[in-house]
Amino acid sequence: MLELQPARRPRIVVAGANSPTGRLLLLLLRDSGVHATALVRTPATLVADEVISNWTGNPRSADAIANADAVVLLTGVVGADDWSAYESGMVGTARRIAQAVGARGTRVVYFSSLLADAASDNWYLKAKGMAEQVLRQLSGSVIFRLGPVVRGSPQPLPFEQALLQQAPDAPVVLYGDEGRTSRPINLGDVATVAESAALGVGRPGIYELGGPEEHSLAQLVKLANGAEVTIRTASLQALASPTLQRTVRDLLARISAPRDAQAMTATAAEFGLRLTPLSLAWPLDAVEA
Repeated sequence: MLELQPARRPRIVVAGANSPTGRLLLLLLRDSGVHATALVRTPATLVADEVISNWTGNPRSADAIANADAVVLLTGVVGADDWSAYESGMVGTARRIAQAVGARGTRVVYFSSLLADAASDNWYLKAKGMAEQVLRQLSGSVIFRLGPVVRGSPQPLPFEQALLQQAPDAPVVLYGDEGRTSRPINLGDVATVAESAALGVGRPGIYELGGPEEHSLAQLVKLANGAEVTIRTASLQALASPTLQRTVRDLLARISAPRDAQAMTATAAEFGLRLTPLSLAWPLDAVEA
């Protein structure tokens, strides 16, 4: 009697797996029945078949990547006070992935920024651009350029916190032009498209992706708070530290929407993604005193 061999489970590695996106992605991968390996810097309890800590210095991580069908790179740095943290935490990790993948056609999924630019004076955008340059050399890379990501209550993400009124009657301070528009994308959609791409859906390439609705920063403040609130605008030059001008608040001042909304919609369709409206995450809960 012929005995059927059990089907091989796809092997997917998630680097930066203890991030909000990573934790949600691991849950999706578990439900899809794949073998998931989580790469983290510090030990963490995660829903994965294997967790490798100190992954950037652990030879086991290179072996896991070399034997993977797909790798999802979610490592990132925001708000660090020196360039070396960005270079190490974003560009360095991309190089490690590329080195471990080598000439294989492994699917590598990476989330970049709509404003990624290796020549940018913003350290975050510069690092994103440089990481893109590294990963674009891989034949199986899928790079999604995103705008701001939102999750909703009770744990809003940094972009959402910047829009939220911090105390009753307190103004929301926006840096730059409050009329700048963006298409915030839901965290669940980011994890879903990561899973889809890692499982082989869609073609390699660079894609712009955002949420289904485009709003100005001023409109987003109203939607996030669920009511009209006072907005005060300020220039980046008003900040005490020039370092901050090159990092978090500077990102808010430069915010933008995908250049081609139709192409963005086509991207969502290609990867089987149904975009989540902002109304399912907002308004956010008021900050408790």
